[in-house]
Amino acid sequence: YLSIKIDANNKDYRFLNFVLFFPDENRWDNNRGKNYIIRLPIETTTHKISAVEGIKEEIKDREVIHESVETIGKEGEEVAWAVYKDGDHYKVTITSNIEGGLILHWGVSKNVKREWLLPDKSYLPEGSEIFENSAARTPFIVEDGLNTLRLDFGKNPPLGISFVLFQPESGRWLKKHGGNFYIPIVLEQEGQLETPTLSSLADEIISAEMGKSSWTLMHRFNLCYDLLKRVWDDREGLALLFVWLRFSAIRQLDWQRRYNTKPRELSHAQDRLTLLLTEIYKKSKNLVSKRLIRLMLSTVGRGGEGGVGQRIRDEILNIMHRHKIKEVAGHFMEEWHQKLHNNTTPDDIVICEAYLAFLRSDGDLDVFYKTCEAGGVSKERLRSYERPIVTDPDFVPHLKEALIKDFENYLKILKAVHAANDLEIALERAKDFLEGKTVESINELLKHSKDPGSKIVELLQRLTDIREEINRIIEEEHDIYKVRDLLYLDLALEDHLRLLIERNIDPHTDEDVLIPLISIVLKNLRFSKDNKELSACYSQWEALRSKRTYDKDWALKAKSVLDRLSREIGEFIDLYHILIQKKAEYLGKAFHADPWTIELFTEEVIRGRPLFVMSMLIRYLEAKLRKRAHLGDWQVISPNSAIGEIVVVNSLKSIQGKSFERPTIVITDKVFGDEEPPRGVTGIITHSAVDILSHIAVRTRNYHIFFATCYESDIINTLKSMEGKVVRINIDGSGGVNIEEVEELSTSEKQPALTTIHIEDVDATFTSYVIPFRMFNKKVVGGKSYNLKRIRDKLPDWIKTPPSVAMPFGVFQRVLDDEKNRDIAVLYNRLVSEVDKDYKKILPELKKTVLSLRPPEDLLPTLYKVMEEEGLPTLREEEDLWMCIKRVWASKWNERAYLSRRANNIPHEAIKIAILIQQLVEADYAFVIHTINPFTKDKNELYGEVVLGLGETLVGNYPGRALSFICNKNTMEIEIVSYPDKSVALYGSGLIFRSDSSGEDLEKYAGAGLYDSILFPPNKGEVFIDYTNEPLITDERFRTELLRNIAKIGIEVEKACDYIAQDIEGAYSKGEYYLLQSRNQV
Repeated sequence: YLSIKIDANNKDYRFLNFVLFFPDENRWDNNRGKNYIIRLPIETTTHKISAVEGIKEEIKDREVIHESVETIGKEGEEVAWAVYKDGDHYKVTITSNIEGGLILHWGVSKNVKREWLLPDKSYLPEGSEIFENSAARTPFIVEDGLNTLRLDFGKNPPLGISFVLFQPESGRWLKKHGGNFYIPIVLEQEGQLETPTLSSLADEIISAEMGKSSWTLMHRFNLCYDLLKRVWDDREGLALLFVWLRFSAIRQLDWQRRYNTKPRELSHAQDRLTLLLTEIYKKSKNLVSKRLIRLMLSTVGRGGEGGVGQRIRDEILNIMHRHKIKEVAGHFMEEWHQKLHNNTTPDDIVICEAYLAFLRSDGDLDVFYKTCEAGGVSKERLRSYERPIVTDPDFVPHLKEALIKDFENYLKILKAVHAANDLEIALERAKDFLEGKTVESINELLKHSKDPGSKIVELLQRLTDIREEINRIIEEEHDIYKVRDLLYLDLALEDHLRLLIERNIDPHTDEDVLIPLISIVLKNLRFSKDNKELSACYSQWEALRSKRTYDKDWALKAKSVLDRLSREIGEFIDLYHILIQKKAEYLGKAFHADPWTIELFTEEVIRGRPLFVMSMLIRYLEAKLRKRAHLGDWQVISPNSAIGEIVVVNSLKSIQGKSFERPTIVITDKVFGDEEPPRGVTGIITHSAVDILSHIAVRTRNYHIFFATCYESDIINTLKSMEGKVVRINIDGSGGVNIEEVEELSTSEKQPALTTIHIEDVDATFTSYVIPFRMFNKKVVGGKSYNLKRIRDKLPDWIKTPPSVAMPFGVFQRVLDDEKNRDIAVLYNRLVSEVDKDYKKILPELKKTVLSLRPPEDLLPTLYKVMEEEGLPTLREEEDLWMCIKRVWASKWNERAYLSRRANNIPHEAIKIAILIQQLVEADYAFVIHTINPFTKDKNELYGEVVLGLGETLVGNYPGRALSFICNKNTMEIEIVSYPDKSVALYGSGLIFRSDSSGEDLEKYAGAGLYDSILFPPNKGEVFIDYTNEPLITDERFRTELLRNIAKIGIEVEKACDYIAQDIEGAYSKGEYYLLQSRNQV
């Protein structure tokens, strides 16, 4: 025997580890690789200490990255940990109050969270062992009555560690709800999901999918069922679950891993998951959640109880026995039979279809493997199954017809479990819930679907009528079993619509087919996404169809509807992207999915929906409408030549404030209209429609920047593909756009020219808080106020102006100098001096400071008195009036104005702001006029835009186009350029506080629109527009009279301004025409 003495007072040793060696036999005994372990008796405390106590002192005065505590095992048993920096080393301390010996069984995450990889040797503390080459095992030591373990990961730590605890004496494993504990070491700053709850949900999925345990489709669907009960109809959670299921459906996740699933077990898992999805669908009021549930259903076969799944096993054996096909190794049928018994998956549908194609081709193996490849099942995939298929199928001529018959039936059995969108299977399931005529219609649809020919519109109309009936039943039905089968049938019909159009429609399809198809697909979109916008588009489109002509005017009206519809589709696609893409990137990276499946995830989802079909139809028809309306592929808004390097951005807003060192041509999907062109930009090309008199349009013309909308997707895509290359843009004699690639910028072209605008200093000496209309003059107010006064008496009586007063330039400084505002003035002046150092931070502080100003005692009484004398309504609450005034002053420090001044080297102190206060005209229509056509520079033409309601939708950031027109000043002939497609109009009364700066009417600088005008009451009535019965569209006589009178206002105002071109804003209200402001046209 052997005696070993150990000092009982030494608490550092908990175990004696040993192996045996037999020298006579030259043999080692290491207890089958586990070593022999004797636990050493350690004196324990009588009360259980909290595990947290053990790390409090450890992390004192440390840079703590993460800390947590978990309750595990018996009552009061805990494990706690802290992650902290010690110098430049990352360290983790783990403590537990579990009594007895304790071992950390752990792995590290290097690429994604919750990954389990073998730790580097440098990470292993003394006494650690490697277990089965897959995990590290490190024993705890006892310190102050707690099991304690310290890990030092040095300067290059893993993302985190996953672990479970093991008690060697009892063989007890301690886990977190059956899974692993996870300690994040490096906290990721980017790529995180929207909420901690969502991240936790994703981590559960990742842990299950990327772990080492057995896993199949059945396990996946069962986990999804459990998570779905927690998520219910939360759209963020549903979106995450959909992304997960779709990665599975496109074969980016394991369908089988060391586990055999009986078909009936798989079909049961599908059955309860799809029933729960249906239940949530029926109970949810959230339309987005309902759409996500439909997407989820499209990734999971319906499944079923009873013999639905078992038939997959039984029938393949029946076929083999019926035709005396032997169950022996080395034959295709037996290998497939073993795979089906072991784990049936959706791949079996593809294999069955390939085998049928093989039989029909008299045994052509090339046909078999090509059919497999087309369905996503490669030879390599066939060989990778746990029951691999490595043998080519055999062709027995005399069995051909019988096998075709049997496997056509077997294909239906497979689809009954695995297929989500098969129309025949879905009809078979749901036919008992439908009227006989509906079933007949679907059968007729199936009969003609392969070759619809000229019946394509008729077939799709029939499909739409069927879907309308099915959706009505779904809405009324409460039996979720019936609703589920009807949902699957509706999904199959929706998919059928997409396939019919994609296979039979192309750019050469006639307008007579495209126009009704727009109606049909629009109606189908409304089944799953009905809203006011789609309803209005459908109503106006149907009205246009009923009065269709083949002239330019009809084409322009039709195009306006398509533009509005495109905008709504774009917004819905954006919603898909926001909901799905970030989650796809998060999960896809963790799943090690193919990069292209992650990058194109949302795009591929959309391609499989009716949205994509509608987008395709719009593209085909719009090209024909543009040709009919003589519009071409381009709308040039600022016709200037340009040269520069192509930069592609999602939106122009995303590069606000950026300065480009090289001349740059920006290709962007979105332009809202209120942006300021960044310094260094020489050209902007967008796919979105933009108001031609919007802020950005005026700015680009002012700065001689090329700006155009390109309606041809192919051109846009080609330009995007040229990112980083240098191109030159020229306008040819016919107004066409020519773009050519050039080798490099010349020396003179490399540096964008810096603009310097000179602003004449104005005398801002305080004279009065407010002046009446008759006292407006250019020394104390800006161009808006002065021009209105200067030309008012020169206009005919039918052109009216609203009652107006003005607060002169010097008022702001007088308020700032008031004793009440001494502390505010100090802060304001300091912020102004620092704004160029960090404008992003200081601009909001400057605005906040201005809004905190207090009015001098006599300001508001004086303002009220003059307003009443001039016939202006006054506000009941003084604070409301005062806040409107301050908001105008504060707009000097909005980002767009600041960037414009900086780009043009305009000193901030050079800009003084007066305020023009007017009664708000209750406009039926608002308009803007440029008295010289800004595109052709033709002095005999004026250009105008008209919107319903107040002009804020025209000059503000409201999506869509206005009605735009050109008028010949000599003949008064009106030419419509575009019809309106804005979605909302603003209506109301009250007051408007217009900014009237000293930097607006300057040569070579359009300062108008940089500073805010404030409405009161602020919330004007926002009215949704349906143009179906709008006189501006439908009544030609009314429209022509209105536009001619608007043109006459332009002519009269220009005349009153000594024939200097004017930029005019006005309104039409209750039969009267109003001039609201006019300035020199830049």
